[in-house]
Amino acid sequence: MNLTSLAIISLGLFSSVVSKNLVKDTGYGKVQSIDFMTSDCKDCGMTLLGQVSVKICGALEGQPCCAVVNIAGFDQSFHEGSVDSFGGAKLQECQNFNIGINSLESFDVTVYHQGMDDVRLDWIQVVTESLAIKCSIGILMEDTTSFKPT
Repeated sequence: MNLTSLAIISLGLFSSVVSKNLVKDTGYGKVQSIDFMTSDCKDCGMTLLGQVSVKICGALEGQPCCAVVNIAGFDQSFHEGSVDSFGGAKLQECQNFNIGINSLESFDVTVYHQGMDDVRLDWIQVVTESLAIKCSIGILMEDTTSFKPT
């Protein structure tokens, strides 16, 4: 993605980096990666004893949502102060999921945590071939919890 041809828009808890060439009728495009920023504080990271899952909604046709269960797949991810980016097969059914909507009001993402090891995430970012949508989280996710921006 060429960052020199991008503009930034924001709405509530969502902010979006949108290509200036994005055609309004084509939607946001196919999911290429999902990124997380783990908070930089003591015990904010997560070990293999926790799992993070994601649900993305925004398709106009077919399956309205996709899900990624245990996105890190028991790999060592979610270290304090680090950004973890997941793409390809790690995205499971969200790989190339077409976000056909073209308004942030219609976009929906939910982050789930399960397990004994908590994690504090600053944000999640969904990257398509034409834009990146970043959502602030900023909460400690412990035991079995979910977060959905309103």
